[in-house]
Amino acid sequence: MNDLKEYINDTVYNVKKALSLKNDDLDKIIEKEFKKAIKNLRKFGIIEYIERKYGINYIEPELEILEELKGKPSTAAEYSLPENKIRISKKAIEREIDNQLKFLDYKEIKKRSISDIQDIIYYTIYLNESSKLLCPLHINGRSIIEDIINFLILFKAYHEYWHSIDNMILQKLKKDSTIKDRDYLLTILDDGNIWELRASAFGFVINYLVNGLHKHEKGYIAAYNNILICRDYIGKLDKLEKNENTIENIPYDLGLCYGSALVFSNYLSLEENINNIIEDIIHLDIERAINVIMAYGDTLVEWYYTMPLYEQIAQMYAAAYYVNLY
Repeated sequence: MNDLKEYINDTVYNVKKALSLKNDDLDKIIEKEFKKAIKNLRKFGIIEYIERKYGINYIEPELEILEELKGKPSTAAEYSLPENKIRISKKAIEREIDNQLKFLDYKEIKKRSISDIQDIIYYTIYLNESSKLLCPLHINGRSIIEDIINFLILFKAYHEYWHSIDNMILQKLKKDSTIKDRDYLLTILDDGNIWELRASAFGFVINYLVNGLHKHEKGYIAAYNNILICRDYIGKLDKLEKNENTIENIPYDLGLCYGSALVFSNYLSLEENINNIIEDIIHLDIERAINVIMAYGDTLVEWYYTMPLYEQIAQMYAAAYYVNLY
């Protein structure tokens, strides 16, 4: 583990160099990753399934890249429902990249092959000051910083594209009274918190799917770990809901947690089950998300304590290893 930490520290750039991107460079990266995202949604049949199931002609949102979102300096991306437009803040994206890379304790890069150690690292997503989720990402032979930048933008893209899917389902529901579960869907799609819950769950799942991470042991361990972290997080919800600094993040956090549960329950079969998973997310609300996460968390804890002692120790070591990589 020490060798891996040393390797990660040695193979990343100084943040000042990483963020010295020209405006047009960052524009090109954002445009490229958004095009990649929509291409992946079509490749795995997600757009086709939505169109067929709900009788929708999906219209791809327009992408608008800004220095900063008006009145929302901390927001990196937003979907405008009436305009069917996704807006991206370059300044907020740069701050997120900066915060993530600072967590890595980087140094000047040294020439050393990435393939010498591993091909997956973990992007960390904070739920609060004391806990973080792991989101695995492939490193592709470039610098780790480049991969993190591309991953972060792609992750935003999947989230915002799901908002556009929700919007088009909502518009169809308003016109077509024959759609199954119409009344329920109209109710949850009228709630902005549930929109964020669903988009976060979708973004997490699709990241696993398009990168084949659901078939990788390191991806599976990350999902396993996240469920246990999320179980504890839900235990703190009453306190978090009373704090104006944390209440806004709860739907996003629960969505990431629910995404972990979907990945965990579809290990090795995420692609085969993707239509059912999409339908599951379409019908997702906060109450069901909490119930599912807690049920999986309780099952994992019970399973853990029924293992022989040597296997418990092995699981503890594996969990500590992956959580403490960064």
